Amino acid sequence: MTTANPQGSTATISAGGYTATIAQVGANLAELTGPSGRALVLPSPATAMREAACGAVLAPWPNRLEAGRYTWRGETYQVPIDEVERNNANHGLVLWQRWTFQDDAAAAESSQSITAVLDLVPTPGYPFALRLEATYTVSARGLETQIRASNRAQEPAPYALGAHPYLLAAGEPETPGAIDSWTFEAPVSTVLETNENLIPTGESELPEDLDLSAGVPLVGRDFDHAFGGIRHAESGETTAYLRSETGGVGLAFGPEVKWLQVYSDGPQRRGLAVEPMTSPANAFNTGRDLITLEPGASHTASWRIFEL
Repeated sequence: MTTANPQGSTATISAGGYTATIAQVGANLAELTGPSGRALVLPSPATAMREAACGAVLAPWPNRLEAGRYTWRGETYQVPIDEVERNNANHGLVLWQRWTFQDDAAAAESSQSITAVLDLVPTPGYPFALRLEATYTVSARGLETQIRASNRAQEPAPYALGAHPYLLAAGEPETPGAIDSWTFEAPVSTVLETNENLIPTGESELPEDLDLSAGVPLVGRDFDHAFGGIRHAESGETTAYLRSETGGVGLAFGPEVKWLQVYSDGPQRRGLAVEPMTSPANAFNTGRDLITLEPGASHTASWRIFEL
């Protein structure tokens, strides 16, 4: 079923007890419900402009790029500043662009999968031609997201990827302070230190009171942190858990995901953003886990959201 709204057309897919709605703008995960019927992510209503980056794909870099400036292969580039108060370019170039559904979105409700495609054209700040394909698939295992980026230019391109789902462990989606009764668990061992503009300045081992591998209560904790040192499972899929007394939600991801940005939704605290990223903030300048996409080459990363 297709509807017109400020986020472009939306497509709804259902299978295995899960139902997901994808919006064209930002290839955005607008809604996701699990077999119990409860919302698993903070929804982005179809009748309104999306709230910030809620649910969007973040490319060709996630998180912040300091001063919107970087040097690549001896050339310095400037992209627009969109986090003015911190003088950063935030979350890449595609989260407000209208992607195209590759398949017939009108038939998606009877389907298990939908793919949104975006051809990112060269600009003065990022003079590289990428094709991005975001495929969402629902099954009894939850919602899997797979993002494939292909370099269609004649020169190597810097690239990194992320996504911005706000996970919900229980309750109604718009409940202020909801996260204060939840716990968060992730197999990470380090955290990035940042300056006043949230640009990384170093990396440290997690202190005992922030040992996410054992699970920590979220009450009284404010997060806008990037966690690394992920202990990837030998099975190929690693999982972070957001739990409540009555259930919860999991985010499973492949080895391409090397960082988790965790954000506690500011003063509202309605959900916990657990953002899978291939590289941390400012990777275009630091080179940390930055991907070089050679001409004709592709990169794929995936993650899965499921109900506990």
